[in-house]
Amino acid sequence: MLLRKAMNPLRRNELKLCSLYSFALLVLAAFPSPMLAQEASNRAGELKTWREQCNDPDPDLRLAYVEQAIATGDVTVQRICVRLALDSDNADIRNLGLRAAFASIPRLSFSVDIPPELAAALKAAGNNEKKQAEMSRSYVMQDYEVLKNGLYVEVDGAAVGTGSSTWYPLAGLNQRDDRFKGLANVNGSRVNWVGAAVLSKQACSIDVQLEEGAVLKGKLQCGDLWAFPIAAKLL
Repeated sequence: MLLRKAMNPLRRNELKLCSLYSFALLVLAAFPSPMLAQEASNRAGELKTWREQCNDPDPDLRLAYVEQAIATGDVTVQRICVRLALDSDNADIRNLGLRAAFASIPRLSFSVDIPPELAAALKAAGNNEKKQAEMSRSYVMQDYEVLKNGLYVEVDGAAVGTGSSTWYPLAGLNQRDDRFKGLANVNGSRVNWVGAAVLSKQACSIDVQLEEGAVLKGKLQCGDLWAFPIAAKLL
């Protein structure tokens, strides 16, 4: 009992010290050091300068600035300038932005809609069990079951200079498979891909157009089957 009473003052001192230490940490967190604040201010100024340069009214200067931004290797700077390039009304700048975008992203996530023809056929089948069974056995219906929750595509080897890259569609797969891939090429504001996928056991193609808001919209088609409307946000 006496030992416990003798230790109480020490314990109280320890608690006071801990409280003071915690309070000091909170104060430091609330008020960053002048050096850190200056670094943040300098960084903000740098990003603002890049934003202004990559939005220069002179299209040739904008092209040059976007190229410099890509060469910096600074992810934030690249993202700012590539996004501005994708939203440009100048065809050459949009094309550069599209090529640069593929070089900076490892994967595309496409939403996939049901082909209008398939939707109409399913509606026409109604409650007819025979027609429903025929539709369920069709390749396009089997593909839709695989794709209805979306399509991930891994992008590899993207070259800004040529606008080409290798795409690995992960339809029905958890990871890339070298048997299912193809070459994608940027042409103006369009991207075309031709290759193989675990779909219908036929050659497939993707044809998408860059639209406002850095969105790719178009279609995925395998063989002569009905095409799937697809869309993906780039950045």
